[in-house]
Amino acid sequence: MVNSVNNNQIQRLGNLQDALKRQQSIAVTPGTPSFKDLLETKVAQADSGIKFSGHAEKRLQSRDIEFTAEHMQRLGAALDKARAKGAQETLMVFEKFSLIVSVKNNTVITAVDNTAMKDNVFTNIDSAVFA
Repeated sequence: MVNSVNNNQIQRLGNLQDALKRQQSIAVTPGTPSFKDLLETKVAQADSGIKFSGHAEKRLQSRDIEFTAEHMQRLGAALDKARAKGAQETLMVFEKFSLIVSVKNNTVITAVDNTAMKDNVFTNIDSAVFA
């Protein structure tokens, strides 16, 4: 009985050591937002009532667009300005990227980085805001 307990403990210790080695070998890619940054952005999203479509989230991720809590605050202010002017679908222009936003639905529809904006035509928008 004592041997089986010791063997089980040794096996668990080996599993823990393997897990620790795997965890230490995971490298953080430079430019990848930290968990803290992601959490702050999601909290700001929830507080503002602004939603991101699945398409917009994929575009942000695939185009490596870093969207911070500060961007979220600026987006909220830009949405308020657009709404006050009666906008329905607007292009929100930031320094390194732009968003197409449904003002009436408080929803970001898509995201485009600056390199993709060149030679691009935006249709079905009625306004633009420099956020």
